[in-house]
Parts: sequence; C-alpha cells; structure tokens
Amino acid sequence: MSNLKRAVENLLILTAATILQGCTFSVPQFDAAVNFAKTITAGKSSSQADAPAVWLASVGERGALLNPYTASGLIVFANTDGDAIAFDGWTVRSVSGFGLSGPISISGKDGPRDFVGPFGQYSTTCDPWVLEDLVWTQSCGNGDGVIELNEAGNIERIILSLGKERGNVTLRVAK
Repeated sequence: MSNLKRAVENLLILTAATILQGCTFSVPQFDAAVNFAKTITAGKSSSQADAPAVWLASVGERGALLNPYTASGLIVFANTDGDAIAFDGWTVRSVSGFGLSGPISISGKDGPRDFVGPFGQYSTTCDPWVLEDLVWTQSCGNGDGVIELNEAGNIERIILSLGKERGNVTLRVAK
C-alpha cells in the first residue's frame, strides 16, 4: 500500500471517529470550502495554469509540498511521502506524517477542542471565528487560528495552533 493511500486512510479513520463523537457544525464556509476543493482538485488539464494548486505545508518545523483531494466531505492535503492534513472548512481535523510518531486527531470547533496524538491528549477552549476583511481569526487557549481568503473568496492560507511547545499546522497555496 502506498504511503499516500495509507495517510489518506488514516485521516479518514480519524475523521470518522471524530464525527461519530458528535462533532458537527453548520456554517456557510463549509459549503464554500467544499466548492473550493472541487475546483482545486478538478481533473488534470493539459495546461499548467489549469492544474490543481500545490500547497506548502508545515507542522512545527517540518515542511512538505501537498496536493489537495476531497474525501468524505473533507479537503485532504497529502503527498506520496505519507504527509497528510485533513481540513473541514473551518478546522484542521487530523495530521499525519511530518516526522510525527503517530497521527494527531482534532475535534471541536467553537468552545472545547480536543487534541489526541503521539504527545498524549489535551483540550483547549476556542472562541467563535471572527471575519475581518478577508481574514477569519479564532482565539484559542493554545494559540490562534487563521483562515485567509483571496479577493475571490478562496482559501489561501490556513493556520492552526497545536500549542506553544508543538508549533503550528500551516497550509498555504503555492501558486
């Protein structure tokens, strides 16, 4: 089994576990994120300009180039090295690869947010998302979250704090 397929399967399992725990939400941005994902993961074209965007990602100090895919209502950014990040339109839901000794699962949106991974389990509390200009921000006890949009309303950068000692999960479009 390829590293990419294994990473995507691990993320889907973690996401299913999160959803089954009652982590649901209804926000307009989710639909926009899914539509956005459909445009960035559309079939390959003959033109490089029309090819899906490559994303630059980092978890803590470790970086990777990732390609976006849609799976089970999520945008999964992954590569063939086993690095993968699942995003639901508001929050990163899971992370695997990036030199971690195991995957990280994240549940919750506003209010309590739980992290389970190789570092153990911990919780933080997050305020509701706030939009100012083209930037959504969220204050959490372990650090802030950011979703930056471009003029067309497409996501250009995503940041989620894992905590001061663990760093951030950061995604940004490369083209």
